Amino acid sequence: MGNIISTNHNSMKILTTLSILLNIGLIYFFVFKGSTVHSQGQETRTTITMPKEHADFTLAEMRGFLESVQQINEGILTKNAKKIIAAGQKSGGSVIAHAPQGFLKRLPMPFKQLGFSTHDIFDEIAESASNNFDAQQSQKQLNKLLNNCIACHQSYLIKVIK
Repeated sequence: MGNIISTNHNSMKILTTLSILLNIGLIYFFVFKGSTVHSQGQETRTTITMPKEHADFTLAEMRGFLESVQQINEGILTKNAKKIIAAGQKSGGSVIAHAPQGFLKRLPMPFKQLGFSTHDIFDEIAESASNNFDAQQSQKQLNKLLNNCIACHQSYLIKVIK
């Protein structure tokens, strides 16, 4: 009887350990690694592979970022806080809710962090302009935002897969 209990206990330890290792692997693959491939030739950026729907969403979001950057810049030049607020809110964190299903799991963790940070900066710009507009502060925030854009474009390439 004691042998059976000991064998069952050892089996449970092994199964628990295997389950934990499998979960760690799945979490790494789906949360941290994302869907990437090694770049070829002279390309040094990380290539993120995604279906056309996800690539279209990503590229549309980046175009929206650029439009918001232009509007924020114009708001700074004309000292128009309302324009800055509207542009910041347009590209802030609320946009994330419109991502297609399965989109985030394809992205490597550093790309996700950069993307969430970018949305947060847009929100900060809008909030700062709303609370106490200061053109110089908005310009500093815009510069911080553009550094994120540059880092992203220097680090990542999107490739459509079928």
